[in-house]
Amino acid sequence: MAGSLLLVCSSLGAQISGSVPAAAATPKQQSPQSAGLETPWDARRIVAAVEQTDEQLRPLLAKMNPQRWYDEKGAPSTYIVQWQTAQQQLNDVATTTRLLEQKIDSLSAALDVYFRMEALDVSARSLNEGAQRYADRSTADELSRLIAQNFTSRERFRDYIKDLASSTEQNFKIADEEAQRCRGMISQQPLPKQTRKK
Repeated sequence: MAGSLLLVCSSLGAQISGSVPAAAATPKQQSPQSAGLETPWDARRIVAAVEQTDEQLRPLLAKMNPQRWYDEKGAPSTYIVQWQTAQQQLNDVATTTRLLEQKIDSLSAALDVYFRMEALDVSARSLNEGAQRYADRSTADELSRLIAQNFTSRERFRDYIKDLASSTEQNFKIADEEAQRCRGMISQQPLPKQTRKK
């Protein structure tokens, strides 16, 4: 009996030290917080929507020419660096998003994508300031529209990350409670009697 309990607690300990799957919570133990977590299919749709919006920036960035702003209109050279940075950030978002799609319930991967999106947004907004002054009106307007559209998609993605974090935290809590219960049961088991040698 004690050996079986040790095996159960060892399994729970491994879950606590590693990543705890959503299945660790039984139907009776599901919390209201984790009940609202998107299904993997819905989560992939959210990520795909954000990726699609970001990808619309690619041809627009390629069309922009901050070097000409600098040479012909006296724009600060920092726009050139920001333009190059934004293109690299766009590639980074695409790479990390593909990794997230392979493991959609990974909180660390989701946070990595989100923070890279935030960095891209900062660069895009800075470039937009330059575009409003030095680029043609259609390019500036299109960049403003994409930034606004990206914000909406990113907000929904942020909500998914919050739900995912709550679900992960709840699963860890359940596994920890089960481990403590097992340890308590083991501590109550009588020690085997030692036979004295004659």
